[in-house]
Amino acid sequence: MPRSVAIALALSSLLVGLTACAVAATSTAKNAYMGRTCLPPKGHKVADCRVGRNGAPDLSRKAFRALHDQEVTITNRLRGLAPNPAAGGARDWPLLDSLGQPMGRVSANENGYMTLTDTAGRTYGVAQANSRGRGCAADPQQDRSHFLMQIVALKARASGTQAFVDQAALDRTTPSGKAAFDALVGQRGGGTGCGPALKERNAVRQLRSPNVGKAAHARLGDGTLNTVTEYDAKPEFGNVLYFSSNTTDVSAGGIARGMVKVGTPVVTLDAFPYCDPNSDGTLLWRYVAIRTGATAAGHRKRMYGWIPARCPARLKDVAPPR
Repeated sequence: MPRSVAIALALSSLLVGLTACAVAATSTAKNAYMGRTCLPPKGHKVADCRVGRNGAPDLSRKAFRALHDQEVTITNRLRGLAPNPAAGGARDWPLLDSLGQPMGRVSANENGYMTLTDTAGRTYGVAQANSRGRGCAADPQQDRSHFLMQIVALKARASGTQAFVDQAALDRTTPSGKAAFDALVGQRGGGTGCGPALKERNAVRQLRSPNVGKAAHARLGDGTLNTVTEYDAKPEFGNVLYFSSNTTDVSAGGIARGMVKVGTPVVTLDAFPYCDPNSDGTLLWRYVAIRTGATAAGHRKRMYGWIPARCPARLKDVAPPR
C-alpha cells in the first residue's frame, strides 16, 4: 500500500474515532449532572435527575442531598399558632410572597383551629397546615426569618395556598410548634436556596398563569393520576403562582421554592425538548429567571425556578432522548 494512502486511511480512522468520542461525550454530558448519571424518565416512572437543553438541573430529593447536601422540603404538621405581638397578641399572622407582598392572613384560636383569610377578606376553614421549610425570597432576611407554610383549605380554590410566614408564628410552647421549629432550624443545607443562574438568551416577558389545572396532570410513581391545579395562579391570594425547586417528573418533585405575582418580569432560560412522560403528554416545565426589581443592598435581583406549561402539540409525541 502506498505510504500516502496509508496515512490518509489512518487520518480517516482517527477522525471517525474522534467524532464518535465527541458524540459519546455529548450524550454523556446531556444525561449527567455534576457526575451523577441522569437516566431519562419513562412512562409514569419518575426520574432521579434530568438536565434541560441549556443545562438547568432538575433534581430529585435524593439527588439534592447527594450533590448539594440540601433537603428540598420538610413537612411538619402545625396544630396552632403563637400569639403575634404586632396583632395585639392575637394568633394572627400575615402571608407573604417571595417579594414580601401580602397574600392574606392565617389565624388560630386557643384550641388550634385555624382560619385562612384571602386578600379580599373571605375566610376559609383550614383542614390542615404544615411547615414546609425554607424558601426563596428577594430579601435574604425573609429567607432566614420566615418559613413556607402550606395551608389546606378545602373550600378555597386549589384547596388553599403556600406562603411565607414569620417563624415566630411557630408556637414552641406546644409539641407540634416545637417540632416544626426544630426541623426548620435543622433543615439540611437550609433548603435549596434560590436556584442556579443560567445565561439569559431570551426576551423579558410578563409572567402569566400557566392554566394547567384543567388541561394537564402528572402521574405519581405508582401511576396514580395527580392534579396540577396548585401550579396555576391564585387570584384570591395575591394572584401569585409558584416557582419550584424541581418538577413533577423527578422523585418527590414539584416542590415550591417560592411564589410571585402574575405580571412579574421573567426570562425563560431552559426547558426540556419533550413533554413529561408521566403527564401523558400534557405537561412541560420551563426554567425561568424572575426579576425581582430589588434595589436595596444585599437583595437578590434574580430568583430561579421551574414553572409548568401546557404541552405544545409539536412535542406531544416526542420521547425523551435515551
